[in-house]
Amino acid sequence: MGYTIKDFIESNQFEGLKIINHAGLDREITGAQIISMIDIENLAGGGQLLLTSLRAYDNFDKNTVIYHLEKLNKKKICGFIVKRREETLKQKKLFELFMYFCEEHNIPVLELPQNISYWSVVKYLLYQSCDIVIAKYMYSKMVHDQINNFLFNQQQDKHTKERFFKSLETIVGNPISLYDENFRCIHPFTGQKDFTIIDDSEKYVPPIITKHEYIRQKREYVEYIQKINILEYYHYYLVITEENEPLSELDFITLDNTITVLFYLLTQDVTKRELEIKYYRDLSYRLMNGSMSNAEEDDVANLLNLSVKDEYRVVTFYLKPEDRKENFSITQKNESKYVAEALYSYFSKENVYYSGNLVLYLYNEKDWEVKKDFRNTLKKIHKDIQDSLTKRNKKFELLIGVGKSVKGYHGLKDSFKDSKVALEYVDLIREVMGDRSKAIVDCAKLGFFQIFININDKEELRQYIPDSVNKLNEQDKKKNSELISTLECYLNNKQSIRKTSELMNIHTRTVSYRLSKIVDLTDIDFDNIPEILAVRNGIIILKILELL
Repeated sequence: MGYTIKDFIESNQFEGLKIINHAGLDREITGAQIISMIDIENLAGGGQLLLTSLRAYDNFDKNTVIYHLEKLNKKKICGFIVKRREETLKQKKLFELFMYFCEEHNIPVLELPQNISYWSVVKYLLYQSCDIVIAKYMYSKMVHDQINNFLFNQQQDKHTKERFFKSLETIVGNPISLYDENFRCIHPFTGQKDFTIIDDSEKYVPPIITKHEYIRQKREYVEYIQKINILEYYHYYLVITEENEPLSELDFITLDNTITVLFYLLTQDVTKRELEIKYYRDLSYRLMNGSMSNAEEDDVANLLNLSVKDEYRVVTFYLKPEDRKENFSITQKNESKYVAEALYSYFSKENVYYSGNLVLYLYNEKDWEVKKDFRNTLKKIHKDIQDSLTKRNKKFELLIGVGKSVKGYHGLKDSFKDSKVALEYVDLIREVMGDRSKAIVDCAKLGFFQIFININDKEELRQYIPDSVNKLNEQDKKKNSELISTLECYLNNKQSIRKTSELMNIHTRTVSYRLSKIVDLTDIDFDNIPEILAVRNGIIILKILELL
């Protein structure tokens, strides 16, 4: 004799399980199935123990219910495990009819507490009553049918994914979460937990026929992680946590069936989201680049909840490639999207846009109580993203240009233009400031420098260079004497010979000699403030000319 109903009861595996019809307890169990549809009699074979709440019979009359129960009895089913529902008079009468039939035909009936999942019972019974190969086959078919029933018999709406995950958690018997590529939790919507992939995680292939490989790691609990790629562009992490019980082979069969469906649901989400993002992104970009009329700007600003009274700035983020061939490349585009998503951790998503190889943040002064906090945030963003690029061996440098403050959305195009100017001249600004690592440029702090960078005529620019600077430049070209670099360092460091010597890594006597040479050539007066200011400006213009 194989595994019987009596053996199942005596296993005490499920607390609260009780007998409500004692007939036939010695019947052998050859399998188990959940009655989720009315044509289950076409699936159930001899010896099957069926689990039901009778919900499948809710919309049928007495004769139809009896007809189906008779067909199941002719199949020589083993018995029933029920969850009682008697909230309404109709449910109560249905249960009485069901019990009358089972008593008349000596069919054993067990009652399962409401808090115990049918799927946990099915998994246990299949392991006990079937060969493992047969158990896997039967369970795989049940899961497949359950998923098909979910997809084709439920109305698809914004809650579909949430219902799907709840159903999946019930089948697997453990918490299941979904995270995006930045480890932000998408499911569950409440009670979200932090997630990361730890260094000592390992690859794991379950002991079933599968094309899916998992990442296995141990934090508070053991976690199995499945990475899901959508359109080779969006990445998600499905995380199953062994909080209640270890995952079995049957659970991995469930997950194998599930991942395809989840891919379908996520692809729908991604497609819809991409269309919406592109629409708003295009409108926002047109508003900022000045390609709209005032009336159109009013309409778009109303759609985007922008005000004519608020103070705005456009902050532009740009990934400068080491190789100019990478400018406007797919790699740069993908990394720009990564920058945009990284900004979501610091700014409201509604104020972050990306278009082509630029990412824009719309700064509203009322959102920041202290401007210093915003500047510090930009520094942290730059460090975090640049560190990530370096770690992932991406050959891009993140540059940030901050446009001037404007009142109302009609001035956004001016702020955007300024932010791009700041990026365009970042190399020159680094030279002038003597800081090669400078990556955040605030256009509002460029001062008079903007006058020079807005002049594109070289000959016009040359007019602003004093004769003294031109003479020194000619001498440097002939003799490679480094007089201009020495003069610049000297002026930038409060006319300190010692500091100039340290920074240029030359002897103080060399500095003194060069300064003496400068005075001989130009007759410069270091105590004349207007003259020194003109010299400093002349050196800046000289550098601008070298870059034009």
